[in-house]
Amino acid sequence: MLNTIQRRITKDILVMFLLSLFVITSLVMFIGVAREAMNQGLGVTSVFRLIPYAMPNALSLAVAGTALFSVCCVYGRMSADNELTVLQSIGVSPLPAMWPAIAITTLLSVTTVGLINIAFTWGFHGIEGVIMSSVQKIAYRVLEREHSFQHGPLSLMVQHVQGENLINPIIHIRRSDDDTITIHARSAVLKYDSAVCGLELSITDGSANMNDVASFRFPDTYKQLIPLCPDEKYDLLSAHPSHMRMSDLPKATLLQTIDIHRRESEIAVHTGFSLLTSRPREIGNGAAVRRKVRLTSSRQRLHRLAAEMHRRWASGFTCLAMSMIGIPLAIRMRASDTMSTFGIVFLPTVLVYYPIFALTLDLAKSGRIPPQGVWIANLLFITLSLVMIRRIIYRPASS
Repeated sequence: MLNTIQRRITKDILVMFLLSLFVITSLVMFIGVAREAMNQGLGVTSVFRLIPYAMPNALSLAVAGTALFSVCCVYGRMSADNELTVLQSIGVSPLPAMWPAIAITTLLSVTTVGLINIAFTWGFHGIEGVIMSSVQKIAYRVLEREHSFQHGPLSLMVQHVQGENLINPIIHIRRSDDDTITIHARSAVLKYDSAVCGLELSITDGSANMNDVASFRFPDTYKQLIPLCPDEKYDLLSAHPSHMRMSDLPKATLLQTIDIHRRESEIAVHTGFSLLTSRPREIGNGAAVRRKVRLTSSRQRLHRLAAEMHRRWASGFTCLAMSMIGIPLAIRMRASDTMSTFGIVFLPTVLVYYPIFALTLDLAKSGRIPPQGVWIANLLFITLSLVMIRRIIYRPASS
């Protein structure tokens, strides 16, 4: 009999989960992502190209809440119909009836970790590529609407737009050495060059000024290329931790640790040499300050790398943590209808979990707590769920 009940519970949870996931993911993709993309100036074709890359992120965000909602609906209905009370009345523990939900959400948690890894790497770079290929259309639509546009090192303001001509543009271009070039012109044309992944500005009858140090005027057409894609190759010492593959994180952490030791040794040698040669002023000069800034930045990146692996696994197992606490809550609340489940169990659980998770993640990234601290919200919810499940087993809700 118990195996039959477990199969039925498994079927009910899966049906509710798949239906809810389809609805929520569709809303996120076609109302959230598509609408925002259209507002940013992406065309319909670009939006459809964007959807496959945005799908893993949408799914990873929807799985935890959908699993919690499904578990609460199923166990809330069973409790309201006294099905669990009947099991206890014949001497059968309700714990085996909870195993299907725990097993399903554990598998979903592992799957979510994979989705997060795909979303942060393949999905992110895919979205970036779609946006880059559409940056010309985006720029013209934004300029027509707001008369200003900013992307990467380029900042552009125009009086108005006539077809492809930008009338009386004011262009600011930030260079890698922190210099800024300011260009005033009569007109300009913006074009995206896919070969070099950059924007080509054809500027007519204008003047350029660089930090009030150098300036020149050009009556004819002057072309300026603005690269938008990073020049450097994928480097474990410079890549953003959030967009690295999980398999690369351990090696990147090791390289970052070696880099910190090298920088610390460099500062120690420089300080000692300055003292030995009776030149204490060099200890605090500009070069020394830059060394300390780079060391601080390297240490901060090490904290982010250490927290990133735990972040992805803890984010994935949000599904298990919230679902486990949803089981006893739904049984205690005895809510059989969907709206009661949503209001009594779903919203409070989500509103409590995510602030705790966000706080511990920020603390771990800054190094104020160990990277394992990212798991605090999960462990808290799982511990509370075990206590509540034990109370249900030994103190039935009907008592």
